[in-house]
Amino acid sequence: MSAYLKPVLVLLISILVFAGIFFLADKELLNFVQIRFHNPSVLKSYVRENSSDAGLVQRYIFELQNKFAAALNEPAVQSSFLYNQSQEDIYERSRIFGILLESTAGLQSVQFVDSNGIRLHYSTSARDIISQNANSTAYRNYSDDPLALPYNRVSVSANGSAKFSMDEQSDRIVFSFPFNDSMDVYRGTALYNVSIRALAEKLIAEGRLNVNENVLVTGTPPGIILGSPGTSKADILNKVSSIWNDGIQDRVTFDSGDSGMKFSLISLKTEHGIFFGRLVNDGLFYIPNSMKNILLFSMFLTFFLTLLFIINFKPNPVTLVRNRIKRLRESLFDQLYVNKSGQERAKWILELEQRREEIRCELKRDLKLGQRAENDINGIIDQSWDELLAVIKTGVETQVIAASSESSVVQTEAKEAEPSEVLEEIADAEELEEIEEAEALEEIADMEELEEIKEAEALEKTADAKELEEIDADLKIVSPLSSMFESLDGDEKKK
Repeated sequence: MSAYLKPVLVLLISILVFAGIFFLADKELLNFVQIRFHNPSVLKSYVRENSSDAGLVQRYIFELQNKFAAALNEPAVQSSFLYNQSQEDIYERSRIFGILLESTAGLQSVQFVDSNGIRLHYSTSARDIISQNANSTAYRNYSDDPLALPYNRVSVSANGSAKFSMDEQSDRIVFSFPFNDSMDVYRGTALYNVSIRALAEKLIAEGRLNVNENVLVTGTPPGIILGSPGTSKADILNKVSSIWNDGIQDRVTFDSGDSGMKFSLISLKTEHGIFFGRLVNDGLFYIPNSMKNILLFSMFLTFFLTLLFIINFKPNPVTLVRNRIKRLRESLFDQLYVNKSGQERAKWILELEQRREEIRCELKRDLKLGQRAENDINGIIDQSWDELLAVIKTGVETQVIAASSESSVVQTEAKEAEPSEVLEEIADAEELEEIEEAEALEEIADMEELEEIKEAEALEKTADAKELEEIDADLKIVSPLSSMFESLDGDEKKK
């Protein structure tokens, strides 16, 4: 088959076979690729991002916690539960928490609640103040605030450690600390209310959240949700809370109520027991049409190249023979023109002319050929072999002709140079007559040289006949081409 016809035939077969496979297994094939390869890759990238975001959020929360705990150790703050507070303590306490409110983004209020969970002893929120004068301030009860979390959720016992709670109704995080007065007596719980928007601004500043994305919190279990839609907040929170209550899963898909969109929740649980999730559009887990086209083209191209490789796995006999002829030609030129005398080259040329059939069989060795292919290859070998012999013979004759040409050129230049020099020195007619006589003598000498050349050619023919007899005797003893074919066989085995 022609080398140009093979790719066309393979292309047609590939198109037909691949079209049939695609028609029969369109959905099944793409679903397999999507479930087995695409979805795990996308999920892995989001899980990795979730882990980074969760670490950032935890560090931010514990930085705030340490900052708030340090403020409770101030003497003016510890006197907040005393009935008779000095003006200096009141002023210093107001200054400390005023600076804290200004320097902490999202800090809404600070409250000190009695251990029974009813009375407020101090609050920075104006909503909690009932009356105020120069000497005292009256606060409403903690339980009277409809937005306040139940005290049993935010309270900390005397021997307890600091904690934080998620207020999903007010979108805030409540930090709780056990409060001891200046006498180191447990008096109640100190509460710091921080808006969840502060956390969103932190994530935006770190490049982990888009400006149009929201942050929500869930109370039970405590968790943080990133990327939630702007609508159907209550529906999203209920669904996410129920999913987390059933146990952590890498990916869960559900429909949002109002928008009608499908979301995928990618979740993880931190080492401190906080659930952390990100809501993404479920369409990201489906292969887009452009990706499908690229995938199908890649599969078709792979199928086509594989089929073409299988068909061309067996080497082309014509190409193989041409390569062998090329290596043979290179080997011959190396052995003929490197450190070889004229007599040795003549022996090689004569042997090459006599061993045409043997060389042809050697070039076709290990090839399974039909009658037509064998005739074509024989024609290629004969043509190449005739060209090779012609080049070799031409090269030898050219060297002899070039040598004789150089000697004749030298003689001609000498002959041309002598008359020119003589003509320049002639001054009168008598010298011209002497030159004519000299030319006549030279013509006689040339005739004698021609006779000598003929005699030399006759002697050379006799010598050539003797050399041919010697070459025939040498060919019966040594065959230089045997070593040459052995080297060619070694080269093919290496390749």
